[in-house]
Amino acid sequence: MNQQASNPELADIFIKYKSEYLQTHKLSEQEQKAYKAITSCRTAELGGHRDVCLNCGSVRQSYNSCRNRHCPKCQHAAKIRWLNAREKEALPVKYFHLVFTLPHSLNSIVINNKALLYDLLFKSVFYTVSKFARDPRWLGAQPGGMAILHTWGQNLSFHPHLHLVLAAGGLSEDEMEWIFTHSRYFASVKAMSAVFKGCFMQQLKKLIQKPDFRTVENQQQLLADTEAKKWVVYAQAPFSSPKHVIAYLGNYTHRIAISNSRVVKIQDNRVHFKIKNYRNKGKQQVISLPALEFIRRFLQHVLPQRFYKIRYFGFSANRQRSHKHEKAIDALAREGKHKAPQEPQTTEHPIIRRLSTYFKPCKHCGSIMVPEIWADKINLPKQINDS
Repeated sequence: MNQQASNPELADIFIKYKSEYLQTHKLSEQEQKAYKAITSCRTAELGGHRDVCLNCGSVRQSYNSCRNRHCPKCQHAAKIRWLNAREKEALPVKYFHLVFTLPHSLNSIVINNKALLYDLLFKSVFYTVSKFARDPRWLGAQPGGMAILHTWGQNLSFHPHLHLVLAAGGLSEDEMEWIFTHSRYFASVKAMSAVFKGCFMQQLKKLIQKPDFRTVENQQQLLADTEAKKWVVYAQAPFSSPKHVIAYLGNYTHRIAISNSRVVKIQDNRVHFKIKNYRNKGKQQVISLPALEFIRRFLQHVLPQRFYKIRYFGFSANRQRSHKHEKAIDALAREGKHKAPQEPQTTEHPIIRRLSTYFKPCKHCGSIMVPEIWADKINLPKQINDS
């Protein structure tokens, strides 16, 4: 690819500099899988298939997707399906947004022990939130919510943190009553920061003793520096409705370190890309990194194998979500805070609506295009195809 070409993609950068990058960097198994998936996604290497419009019969040749969760081309459909499921579970209450961040002094330790310390981050956050939620001074009830792991900053730097979306209330111990939090805040962020720090550092010291823990240079000094720091929990103003929660989550759930739309150009062996400068009111600007450094920074955000970066806790936990969700709805109904949801008025057939979250629309008529081998197996009422 020409260095001056405009609108390059992440795959173009990976392909162009692969040989040079591998001369000085060794990829882990997961990084190798991500690298290969991103460079082969929607190319002849993965093969292709023919898509057929269910309405007008138009045919389109398509290459297969890699479906790797780090690929910038494969996240949209998964995000839509996930958000549709969450929309059905959102309670008619306010939601808080909290952000728990690990100090930069721990970066090298975390990078070398990703699975262990990402997991510890989730557990420490859930412990902290549950401790304050069950305290009658703050709530005195079972909390519920979800957390999403992000590991990057705008410039692809390593910045592990959890975005926590927390219902502004909880179920009483007998699960018969919905107890509301304060209307403007969940708990003291200063107090939560101290508990979060204490829990994480206490468990980290235990993990260090395990034989599979990978130590790093100057580890004791890094731990001492971390102990001396003040940890910060960020709290955003609560969302006013479940609709706003769902819209917000769409910006975070299936995001990767950088999207193709942010890459501007490759020039003089540097990658130019867009960032939001939060020190300047979030205004957009273009920065650049040497191509090999750009690749290194991206790959440090590849997650461990089978690691779940979205997790639920409290009455939203997977094992009890259905049961506890019904209890919460009943409790809110008794409070007069919930009405039975109305089905949206639409003339769209449910099969079409379901398929639209997986497949792209036809550019000729706007209906859904599905793989040709599926077309004969999807039996739609005749009036759909005649409409």
